[in-house]
Amino acid sequence: MPYTKAHKNKIRERILANAFRLFAIKGFEGVTIDDLMSECGLTRGGFYAHFTSKAQLYREALEFAASSTKLANLKPDNMPEKQWLCLLLNEYLSVEHVEGKNSCPLAFLATDINIKNSEANIAYADTYHGMNTAIMHYAKSYTDCDEQDILSVTAMIIGAVAIARTLQDQDAIESLLTACRREAGIKLGGI
Repeated sequence: MPYTKAHKNKIRERILANAFRLFAIKGFEGVTIDDLMSECGLTRGGFYAHFTSKAQLYREALEFAASSTKLANLKPDNMPEKQWLCLLLNEYLSVEHVEGKNSCPLAFLATDINIKNSEANIAYADTYHGMNTAIMHYAKSYTDCDEQDILSVTAMIIGAVAIARTLQDQDAIESLLTACRREAGIKLGGI
């Protein structure tokens, strides 16, 4: 008897969640299809029932991880944009985010910025572009910041979280995050 569509979707989501977690730990090049499917308790052949390549999986795993943190879908209707952006910035540049709770795929996959797979590079760039677009949307409602301001802020905050993940000293992590929150707040109109 064939599997139901609901069962197939559940398996696919399990593969995507595990793929994102493994990519975040090992990067694109460090994850094999065999490792992933073993982690999921599935066979290599099962992979090809859902994906055509590791690059397609990477793209979909990024989209899957990013979809849980879509900025536009989370903002309460009655909250001003400036307050919402301040809240997002504080949450993004937090110890909890660095430790992996509510992970941003951009910071956790920073090692993949220069991989030699064009499909994976495009997936990373698309996710980064989406982040910039969402932040610009909120910032433009209350300040005259431009695209250059947003690009510098997003590059800084992604880099800060990626660097903080490598630090062992809790005080150093908190200092880095505090400094970047201050600088990003200034760039985004004093939030």
